[in-house]
Amino acid sequence: MMENEDLVVKLSEMQNIPCTLHVEEKLYSIRQISITKSTIPVRKPTTRGGVYFTDTMAYKIRAIIPDMSISAEIPKLMLGPNTDFKPILIKTRLTVDDTTHHITLITHLTNAVNTKEHVELNLIVDKVDVT
Repeated sequence: MMENEDLVVKLSEMQNIPCTLHVEEKLYSIRQISITKSTIPVRKPTTRGGVYFTDTMAYKIRAIIPDMSISAEIPKLMLGPNTDFKPILIKTRLTVDDTTHHITLITHLTNAVNTKEHVELNLIVDKVDVT
């Protein structure tokens, strides 16, 4: 079980939560986000791009980014041929029992789809930081 998984579960239940996506020093607004827990196609412990996967369940994020300039960042973010890919941070706030938590989801990109209006990113959550 992931640390702070209870907060990720609460986030996944919410609709239209305001989030920003951070790639190095660049900031992108997220128009729409969905978080689901599902299986990943890993049957045994494996290393991919220096990240060690052992769980067969993971939180997946689908994020719609209206800023098309993110397309230029995708080659250095993508899992796959790169061995040194960059993590993507998704930041938001969540209030639980009158306490506001600043949440940072540390993710990695698994797939990106460009349309005329937006870029759809599919990510896997590696870690959750809460302040």
